[in-house]
Amino acid sequence: MGEEFSLEDVLIILQRRFLYFLIPVLCIAPLAVIAVMLLPAKYTATGTILVESQQIPTELVRSTTNTYAQERIEVIRQQVMTRDRLLEVADKYSLFPNTQGLSETDRTNIMRDKFDIDLITTRSNRGPRRDGTIAFTISYTDESPDHAYLVANEFVTLFQSEDIKRQLLGASNTTEFFEREATRLRNAVAELEERIAEYKSQNGNALPEHLSMHLDMLERATRELSDTEASMGALEEELRFLESQLLAGGGDSTLEAELARLQSELARLRGIYHDKHPSIQALISEIAGLRRQMAPSPTIVRLRSALTRAEQGLEAAKSAEPADLEAITAAEQNVIDVREELSDALTAEARRGSSDPQSAQLEGRMAVINNRLRSLADQREKLRTDIVSLQDRVAKTPEVERGLSALSRDHENLFREYQEVLAKQQDAQLAENLVEGQQAEKFTVLEPPARPEYPSSPDRPRLILVGLLGAFGIGGAIGLGIELISATIRGRNHLTNIIGGHPIAVIPYIQTENERRISFSLPFFGNRNRFARPAPEAS
Repeated sequence: MGEEFSLEDVLIILQRRFLYFLIPVLCIAPLAVIAVMLLPAKYTATGTILVESQQIPTELVRSTTNTYAQERIEVIRQQVMTRDRLLEVADKYSLFPNTQGLSETDRTNIMRDKFDIDLITTRSNRGPRRDGTIAFTISYTDESPDHAYLVANEFVTLFQSEDIKRQLLGASNTTEFFEREATRLRNAVAELEERIAEYKSQNGNALPEHLSMHLDMLERATRELSDTEASMGALEEELRFLESQLLAGGGDSTLEAELARLQSELARLRGIYHDKHPSIQALISEIAGLRRQMAPSPTIVRLRSALTRAEQGLEAAKSAEPADLEAITAAEQNVIDVREELSDALTAEARRGSSDPQSAQLEGRMAVINNRLRSLADQREKLRTDIVSLQDRVAKTPEVERGLSALSRDHENLFREYQEVLAKQQDAQLAENLVEGQQAEKFTVLEPPARPEYPSSPDRPRLILVGLLGAFGIGGAIGLGIELISATIRGRNHLTNIIGGHPIAVIPYIQTENERRISFSLPFFGNRNRFARPAPEAS
């Protein structure tokens, strides 16, 4: 039925189906009012907690609280809403005196449903609380105003105590962590310092700071060795000269004079005769015999050859690579021994051949030179040992420097880390003192829960109004449904829509005696026509 209803049609339907509208209203409205009045009253106690910022600027003391206020609130809520906590509160205030039929799970679920938190936020995202939470409210609803008041206060207290406990725990854990780290790093620094000291002790002769001194000492020792060897060379030349002088002056003077006379006679005869002359041949034989008599003994020749070989062995030992200090020392000692033996042999032969004071002088000079040579040889050996030691120190210094640099670098990094941890430990201790002094960011009770004087629910006037409107709606729906089901003409407009034309006359509806008894007219309805005849069509 898609036709539209005019106001007249509505009034006609209301008049005709008034009983269908009125009876549901009279039945439903009282029931709705009674149901609303029977609903139990519920009381809500609400407390407001302020999220108070840290009282000391964070630039001076950094807080250990690293979570937003909203996160902290949610974490504490989960802790407070645990099964054991809720049952403890319920037992403390006897919220469920008759627990027949209610399990622990049912009781905790009921308390969770009655508990509520509302956050109070701002749009500002600056500062430590970038989530904008500046406060929050804690509410608890119960049929008893006393229970609502007591439980709400209990939850407010729990939120405060849990927040303080969490902050103290976090601050103390932070302090303990940095204390452990500082102790560990302090021990590591001390151990590394001991390693550095031991390393320096083991390599004290090759430390980098002594490199310049070692180079100077090496240069000086090398120069002294060169001077010593030069002095020994000069003394050895002088010794060889004295040996030749001693050997030449140690024979019999008559033999020398005879040799000189024979050589002069040979020169004279060669001026007269040729070399084949018997006189010249005799002189030559005689001169050769004298020279053989004056020549050095086989012992002297052997010792000179041995000295030559010893000196060649010393040069070979010095030029060998790598240098063998023991071989060089043995070769030098061999040269000294052979030279002394040769000197003694020359002196002995000179003594056997002559007792000239000049020979005694030569022997004394040779003894002084030999002593000087022995002293210089000892000095040379010491200088060579020092040079080898200094060269080893200089060669070892770069390796020692690398090891010491690595240890020093590790010590520097570890000590810097130790200093940073010490600074953080001090900051953590200040933060812990801040929390203990109640000067960190904290939850402050801005408005404690008060005992509710009026119920927060249900809103009876509103519910009654909703019930009455529902009753009127149900009655109207029933009347309209009956009207739509029954095929009746509701008035002139309905008739005009059906026949497609306007009626030419209206016959008033004539009520029977029974209809007059059970019906009444609304003052604004007036007389209504029950039947109208349509106007004739124009011809």
